[in-house]
Amino acid sequence: MQYLFHDDNNLYSAAGEQDDVTLPSNIKQIGSIEEDIKIYVEDYVHTYLYQYARSGGNKEKLAALAGRHIVVEGKEVIIISGAIQAKDTKQQRGAESFTEDTWRYINGQMEVYFKGLSLLGWVHTQPGFGTFLMAKDETFHREHFKEPWQVLFVIDSLDKLDTFFIHNAEKTGLRPAKGYFIYYEKNQEMQEYMLDNSLVRPRLEKQKENIVEEGEERRKRPTPEQRMDAAKDIRRVLKKRAKEAEEENRSRLTMLAGVSSILCIACLFMGVSLLNNISRVRKLETEIVTVQNSYYAMAEQLEEAQTQMVFAAQKAEQEQQERLKKEAEERAAQQKREQEQKAAEEEAKRKAEEEQQNSILAHYVVEAGDSLGYISSKFYGTSAGIKDIMSANGINDGNKIICGQTLIIPKR
Repeated sequence: MQYLFHDDNNLYSAAGEQDDVTLPSNIKQIGSIEEDIKIYVEDYVHTYLYQYARSGGNKEKLAALAGRHIVVEGKEVIIISGAIQAKDTKQQRGAESFTEDTWRYINGQMEVYFKGLSLLGWVHTQPGFGTFLMAKDETFHREHFKEPWQVLFVIDSLDKLDTFFIHNAEKTGLRPAKGYFIYYEKNQEMQEYMLDNSLVRPRLEKQKENIVEEGEERRKRPTPEQRMDAAKDIRRVLKKRAKEAEEENRSRLTMLAGVSSILCIACLFMGVSLLNNISRVRKLETEIVTVQNSYYAMAEQLEEAQTQMVFAAQKAEQEQQERLKKEAEERAAQQKREQEQKAAEEEAKRKAEEEQQNSILAHYVVEAGDSLGYISSKFYGTSAGIKDIMSANGINDGNKIICGQTLIIPKR
């Protein structure tokens, strides 16, 4: 749900982004400096939020933060100059939550006290529970405060702890900010809101006014006596905080003065020592020059050695490449010779087989009752071929042939 200040000025818009805003100068740093976003909180706002957190029996409370958003040198900067109580909240799943009436009230208060400013985030006070981030708060923030510069301020008023939570780099959740700044300057708008919503003294019974604007009751003004009493209490608190800040600044100045004095004394002693040891200084200068010259000579020698090493490495690499090339050529020649020898052997074998095939007349299987003379007469017409058959088959005894034996019958 969105509420508008007027016309097209969105409650969640970066209204201050186009304004020429000067960063606060009178500041106090809390924690470390955050890189992604710089957060400035006006002192009245900081004081009022702690008073608001402690009021009403230290119950869980919500509030809204108003101010300006600017971009300085590409970095997000928010300047929080207003805080608004979250009225008409209700318990949902065991926790205080905003309602439509709450948003409507915040919108109305922005129109009255902080017109022209933007909603920079919200506040959750949880006394006694530290400043850890609850899952429901993170879910609510992602749904209603989607701008990367909108923040959540968690306060534990009992232990006096507070933490700002900002969007992480991936915009998938919240992470605690490293720190923030409290600044001090005149803040008329917040003073007016604090006077009209005092938490220091109990308020008198509210009086209804007869004037109604667009169907909603207008803001109820306190009596002059109330405003004077509240203003006195607020000024007392602010005066106390200003005094504390002044004492802190005074202690810092005292410490800086002491450190400066020690440094001056040390410089004085160093000067006297140098004046009394001019000869040593000159000797030291001479030694430095000598060392410098030696260094230059060593540098030249080192550079020459490096150059020689580079040349040697290049030559070794070239020789290695040539040796590898020669070995590759020798392996190729050896493979070629082996291939040629293998081819010659295969060719000789093939020719031998061809010659053998050409020299064979037939193959004959010995049958029962056969003799070499019978076989010779059968193929040659004469028994004179017995020796040729025995030679072709490696037979030593012509009378020993076996039935079923295959004999080569050579040509004559």
